[in-house]
Amino acid sequence: MKKLYMFYAGLLIACLWGCGSYQYYAIQSDKASFNKYRTFAWLPVPDSSRNYNDIADEKIKDEVTAGLEKRGLSLQTGEPDLLVRYTIQVKDRTRTYNYPTYVYRPGVAYVGVARNRYGRYFYYSIARPFPVYVGTDIVEATYKEGTLIIDLIERRNHQVIWRGYGVGDVDDPERAINDIPEVVENILKKLPITPLAPIRRP
Repeated sequence: MKKLYMFYAGLLIACLWGCGSYQYYAIQSDKASFNKYRTFAWLPVPDSSRNYNDIADEKIKDEVTAGLEKRGLSLQTGEPDLLVRYTIQVKDRTRTYNYPTYVYRPGVAYVGVARNRYGRYFYYSIARPFPVYVGTDIVEATYKEGTLIIDLIERRNHQVIWRGYGVGDVDDPERAINDIPEVVENILKKLPITPLAPIRRP
């Protein structure tokens, strides 16, 4: 019985990990006037971080560049209005799950009123042995939480005017990389710049 419980507990945790959603939020400078910015360029990524790799770096830059261009900004390496930088942080976290535990005891009947005045039964009908609640088991599961941070910096005064965050599980590196387009787009949705309407061709 215990082995069966642990199997289903592990299966549930795996499903929760696989279906876990990302969280997004952003902060911005009250002094920034976003409608005046027209161009941007990238700052280099620090080489010292172990959380970076070439595939993720290229994909993040491609997606952020496309997202900013969709919002009317142009990539320009010579004296741009904005400088763009991203950071990746990975931390070990722990989740706690509470599971109700039942045992099956022969000869135990449900107590209390079994039927209403119309003769309908209240209780789940099952041949004995009956499931009896005996308490709650607690399972702790460790996982890696990744955060993608995108900064927009005004080049003239070197001030960060906007920072967007995407936070989620990154236990599966392949899935994390495949999720980059979704994560970047949802972070940029927090940017107070409306995407341009698509051009309709005749």
